[in-house]
Amino acid sequence: MNRARKTTVTLADFKRFDKRAARGLEVARALDRCEPLPHSALVHILRFDDFLRVLTPKRFELLHLARTGKRTIAELAAVVQRTPSAVARDIGKLRQLGLVDVNDESAPADGKRKVVRPAADKIEIQRSNR
Repeated sequence: MNRARKTTVTLADFKRFDKRAARGLEVARALDRCEPLPHSALVHILRFDDFLRVLTPKRFELLHLARTGKRTIAELAAVVQRTPSAVARDIGKLRQLGLVDVNDESAPADGKRKVVRPAADKIEIQRSNR
Protein backbone atom coordinates (compact mmCIF):
# COMPACT_ATOMS: atom_id res chain seq x y z
CA MET A 1 0.00 0.00 0.00
CA ASN A 2 1.31 3.48 -0.92
CA ARG A 3 1.40 5.90 1.92
CA ALA A 4 0.97 9.56 1.18
CA ARG A 5 3.91 11.68 2.29
CA LYS A 6 3.28 14.80 4.27
CA THR A 7 4.89 17.95 2.86
CA THR A 8 5.22 21.23 4.68
CA VAL A 9 5.24 24.43 2.66
CA THR A 10 6.61 27.50 4.42
CA LEU A 11 6.75 31.19 3.66
CA ALA A 12 10.43 30.77 2.72
CA ASP A 13 9.39 28.47 -0.12
CA PHE A 14 7.22 31.24 -1.58
CA LYS A 15 10.00 33.83 -1.19
CA ARG A 16 12.35 31.60 -3.18
CA PHE A 17 9.70 31.29 -5.90
CA ASP A 18 9.23 35.08 -5.92
CA LYS A 19 12.96 35.61 -6.53
CA ARG A 20 12.95 33.18 -9.44
CA ALA A 21 9.83 34.77 -10.90
CA ALA A 22 11.40 38.23 -10.61
CA ARG A 23 14.51 37.09 -12.48
CA GLY A 24 12.33 35.57 -15.20
CA LEU A 25 10.39 38.82 -15.48
CA GLU A 26 13.66 40.77 -15.88
CA VAL A 27 14.70 38.48 -18.72
CA ALA A 28 11.31 38.77 -20.42
CA ARG A 29 11.39 42.58 -20.23
CA ALA A 30 14.91 42.67 -21.68
CA LEU A 31 13.78 40.43 -24.56
CA ASP A 32 10.81 42.74 -25.23
CA ARG A 33 13.13 45.76 -25.38
CA CYS A 34 15.81 43.94 -27.44
CA GLU A 35 18.34 44.62 -24.65
CA PRO A 36 21.17 42.41 -23.41
CA LEU A 37 19.83 39.68 -21.17
CA PRO A 38 20.42 40.01 -17.45
CA HIS A 39 21.84 37.00 -15.60
CA SER A 40 23.65 35.80 -18.72
CA ALA A 41 27.25 35.52 -19.85
CA LEU A 42 28.61 36.70 -23.17
CA VAL A 43 30.99 34.32 -24.87
CA HIS A 44 33.38 35.56 -27.50
CA ILE A 45 34.87 33.34 -30.14
CA LEU A 46 37.95 34.73 -31.80
CA ARG A 47 40.65 33.49 -34.05
CA PHE A 48 43.69 32.68 -31.93
CA ASP A 49 45.96 35.24 -33.63
CA ASP A 50 43.34 37.97 -33.08
CA PHE A 51 43.10 36.95 -29.43
CA LEU A 52 46.89 37.19 -29.02
CA ARG A 53 46.96 40.56 -30.77
CA VAL A 54 44.44 41.98 -28.28
CA LEU A 55 45.86 40.21 -25.23
CA THR A 56 49.22 42.00 -25.11
CA PRO A 57 51.68 41.30 -22.28
CA LYS A 58 50.58 44.51 -20.48
CA ARG A 59 46.91 43.55 -20.73
CA PHE A 60 47.68 40.02 -19.61
CA GLU A 61 49.41 41.47 -16.54
CA LEU A 62 46.33 43.58 -15.77
CA LEU A 63 44.10 40.52 -16.16
CA HIS A 64 46.34 38.58 -13.79
CA LEU A 65 46.26 41.40 -11.21
CA ALA A 66 42.47 41.64 -11.46
CA ARG A 67 42.25 37.97 -10.50
CA THR A 68 43.81 38.69 -7.09
CA GLY A 69 40.73 40.59 -5.96
CA LYS A 70 38.71 43.65 -6.83
CA ARG A 71 40.95 46.55 -7.66
CA THR A 72 40.34 50.03 -8.96
CA ILE A 73 41.83 51.38 -12.16
CA ALA A 74 44.01 53.71 -10.07
CA GLU A 75 45.28 50.81 -7.93
CA LEU A 76 46.11 48.77 -11.02
CA ALA A 77 47.90 51.76 -12.57
CA ALA A 78 50.02 52.21 -9.44
CA VAL A 79 51.02 48.53 -9.36
CA VAL A 80 52.03 48.41 -13.03
CA GLN A 81 53.52 51.94 -12.96
CA ARG A 82 51.42 53.27 -15.82
CA THR A 83 49.00 56.16 -16.13
CA PRO A 84 45.38 55.53 -15.12
CA SER A 85 44.21 56.56 -18.61
CA ALA A 86 46.47 53.97 -20.29
CA VAL A 87 45.28 51.29 -17.86
CA ALA A 88 41.65 52.32 -18.44
CA ARG A 89 42.11 51.89 -22.22
CA ASP A 90 43.61 48.43 -21.75
CA ILE A 91 40.89 47.43 -19.28
CA GLY A 92 38.36 48.59 -21.90
CA LYS A 93 39.88 46.16 -24.42
CA LEU A 94 39.78 43.32 -21.86
CA ARG A 95 36.17 44.22 -21.16
CA GLN A 96 35.31 44.05 -24.87
CA LEU A 97 36.73 40.53 -24.93
CA GLY A 98 34.52 39.65 -21.97
CA LEU A 99 37.51 38.92 -19.72
CA VAL A 100 36.81 41.54 -17.02
CA ASP A 101 33.85 43.41 -15.57
CA VAL A 102 34.08 47.04 -14.50
CA ASN A 103 31.58 48.36 -11.96
CA ASP A 104 31.11 51.74 -10.33
CA GLU A 105 31.24 51.57 -6.54
CA SER A 106 30.81 54.35 -4.06
CA ALA A 107 33.95 55.52 -2.32
CA PRO A 108 33.83 57.47 0.93
CA ALA A 109 36.37 60.11 -0.07
CA ASP A 110 35.72 60.90 -3.72
CA GLY A 111 32.27 59.61 -4.58
CA LYS A 112 32.70 56.82 -7.14
CA ARG A 113 35.44 54.55 -8.31
CA LYS A 114 35.72 51.99 -11.10
CA VAL A 115 36.37 48.50 -9.75
CA VAL A 116 37.79 45.79 -12.02
CA ARG A 117 37.00 42.12 -11.46
CA PRO A 118 37.62 39.07 -13.62
CA ALA A 119 34.51 38.05 -15.56
CA ALA A 120 35.18 34.34 -15.08
CA ASP A 121 37.04 31.99 -12.78
CA LYS A 122 38.39 30.06 -15.73
CA ILE A 123 39.32 30.81 -19.32
CA GLU A 124 39.63 27.97 -21.82
CA ILE A 125 41.23 27.94 -25.23
CA GLN A 126 40.07 25.13 -27.46
CA ARG A 127 41.39 23.93 -30.75
CA SER A 128 38.99 23.37 -33.61
CA ASN A 129 39.67 21.64 -36.89
CA ARG A 130 39.38 23.72 -39.98
